[in-house]
Amino acid sequence: MRTGVAYFGNRTVRHVAADLEDIAASGFDYVVHCSTESDLIWGKETMREIYRISHELGLEVHADPWGVAGVFGGEAMSKFVTWETDICQVLADGSRIGAACLNQPKLMDWLHTWIDAAVDQGVDVLFFDEPHWYPGDLWYIGRIIGPDSERWSCRCDVCLELFRDRYGHEMPAVLDDEVRAFRQQAVYDVTVDLIGYGHAQGVRNGLCLLPHGMTFDLVGVPDWTPFLQIPGLDFFGTDPYWRAGAEVPLEPYVRPNAAAVREICATFGVPNQFWIQGYNLPNGAEWEAARAIEIAVEEGMTDLAVWAYRGCEAMSALWPGNIDTTWETVVRALQNANDCS
Repeated sequence: MRTGVAYFGNRTVRHVAADLEDIAASGFDYVVHCSTESDLIWGKETMREIYRISHELGLEVHADPWGVAGVFGGEAMSKFVTWETDICQVLADGSRIGAACLNQPKLMDWLHTWIDAAVDQGVDVLFFDEPHWYPGDLWYIGRIIGPDSERWSCRCDVCLELFRDRYGHEMPAVLDDEVRAFRQQAVYDVTVDLIGYGHAQGVRNGLCLLPHGMTFDLVGVPDWTPFLQIPGLDFFGTDPYWRAGAEVPLEPYVRPNAAAVREICATFGVPNQFWIQGYNLPNGAEWEAARAIEIAVEEGMTDLAVWAYRGCEAMSALWPGNIDTTWETVVRALQNANDCS
């Protein structure tokens, strides 16, 4: 059993070092550092030092392009989309929003720049977390409220032309099966490119796709199968957080997704990874994280990661009811899972 934890919200190296010591002492194998555009622009040497300390403590270093260009999971804002407003996604109602279009070449140049920096800083793994189109009101701050029928993307000139070339007719104004397939292909193409680019530079590559059964129609990938066949993919997983946005019952959400990851990873011979929610848990509900870990182990998950260190302590909107109790519960449950593996 391998275990990991996401880390964000602190760039004062002496304080980060203390947190990393706690993570290592808690028995984790790796830390997923959430590397933002701010880190890329202003903190390259800061991140290099943070990664060095992580290695010194025996932790494997994973780098996550957290919120980069508005197309990966994470609450971090994108500077890139303020520079390159002409490549932002266009919604079905004609609005342009602050997330880059997945079919725009300038996006790939920026993501390659992020990878180049991460590799140079000494990461072991590039972790591509939740690549997606505009997610509506799932986690988008400053969002455009409205029905999914009016706010799906993307209808920029590049997407309209690509759709026309591929399907032989104009892109419909509704989110039909062809549009869904077109959107999935774009997520796939971006992922293939990034994994190939990272693999060529000698680092490992992991992918987390949004879970099946989400209550939000604008995110997620309907079919995981093509992604498991990407050359250079080293592990694959998902993250069914049952208390994120619209709350859903824990077991009917977590267990099927764990089973789906187990089955598809076994089919294609790719190691699995499974993410556990460790934030937003009310007082008295800390046991839910432990139960999610038990379910994941029962379903054959061999790599468990928690989002995030100490209940996302750096971000009050994600605080659990009791940060200390939540973190202690998660660490204890992961240690028990390790002992039983």
